Amino acid sequence: MRIRVISLDIDGTITYRDRTLSIEALKAIRLAERLGLPVMLVTGNSVPFAEAAAVFIGTSGPVIAEDGGALSIRGEGTMRKRVFLANMDEEWILWSELKRRFPEAELSFSMMERKAGLVITRKIPVEVVRTVIRELGLNLTAVDSGFAIHVKKPWINKGRGIEKACEFLGISPKEVAHVGDGENDLDAFRVVGYRVAIAHAPESLKEKADYVTEKPYGDGGAEAIMHILRKFGYLGEGDDSQEGNP
Repeated sequence: MRIRVISLDIDGTITYRDRTLSIEALKAIRLAERLGLPVMLVTGNSVPFAEAAAVFIGTSGPVIAEDGGALSIRGEGTMRKRVFLANMDEEWILWSELKRRFPEAELSFSMMERKAGLVITRKIPVEVVRTVIRELGLNLTAVDSGFAIHVKKPWINKGRGIEKACEFLGISPKEVAHVGDGENDLDAFRVVGYRVAIAHAPESLKEKADYVTEKPYGDGGAEAIMHILRKFGYLGEGDDSQEGNP
């Protein structure tokens, strides 16, 4: 098997629980890029957030945002092309009913930037959201990422986003290694060639993983990247070349 790209979740995978970035994960990402293995960020976050993260972290691959509902592809210089794979017609119908029944419900502060799905804070349980979706007969799905509840069209997921990004890259999704820590990474696991789950991930994700890290959160993300670099021949088994400046 040949791995040509790493796809990488952000929250909880290269960050700590408080969303601060792991320096060890940053070093590992920069090392992968230097060794010729591009990294693409795959996240439930909005496009502007993910684009900024890619710049500051130093990733060169496409950015997949909104759980696969939006892509940002690098062009010439600082130019980027944005592609959205869905709209939010039924999502707003759902939100109106949720807010009527549960006045305490809140949308994420990032909703003004989103075009492919709702993000609801965890003040109401994901099962409640799913129940209302069924009652209204809406063609939507709700996934708890561990940080928020993402509501979207059933065909919008990280796996679909990776497949679309691979079309732009001219590679197969089977040439991608994905690293994640949440239920919303399961769809990515279904399409890629190699799967890594972070130590604190739910059992449903660990069961589908080829490798589970020993360390949780961002330090687990660093461990995952180093594991991929060694397993697929980008680093020697005893090489710890991530030391030094990020």
